[in-house]
Amino acid sequence: MVPPDQFQAVVAASMNLNIPYEKAQSLVEDWRRDHPIYDWRTLAQWILVGDVVYSGDRLRLDTYTAPEELEKIVALMRSDSGLSIKDRRHMFKTYPKCFIGKEAVQWFMNFLDLRRNKAVRVGQRLLEWGVIHHVEDAHEFKDAYLFYRFYADESKRHLNEID
Repeated sequence: MVPPDQFQAVVAASMNLNIPYEKAQSLVEDWRRDHPIYDWRTLAQWILVGDVVYSGDRLRLDTYTAPEELEKIVALMRSDSGLSIKDRRHMFKTYPKCFIGKEAVQWFMNFLDLRRNKAVRVGQRLLEWGVIHHVEDAHEFKDAYLFYRFYADESKRHLNEID
């Protein structure tokens, strides 16, 4: 009997990646052996959102999905040639050390050579991994004029925004 979490990953692979069930079961087991640090539930979620793809007769993490790849992107984003990270004002309130989602998407497209939908997904991954967040924690990552901040730039001063 297949454990429920593994079953979910197999069904997700079969249905979302258009793989016959038996083949999906084999691919999921192979993937788990190759990536033991990730559990079945994570695999199922990644398949559902498109972070795991079927390529070369294997399940693979999509580009810019693995934590080590995201760490490299963050270093580039925070470098001199990265994003414009600065204090910004909106509605008489100052938000320290933040960047704009729309500018981040454009940066991903230019520097990582991604299409817009993949660029937005990279931003969402950074949010899901707890690297960035919307300054008021009111939005997922969006290709919009919304302010985001790196958690690394947080301090008690920033938790209570400057009026």
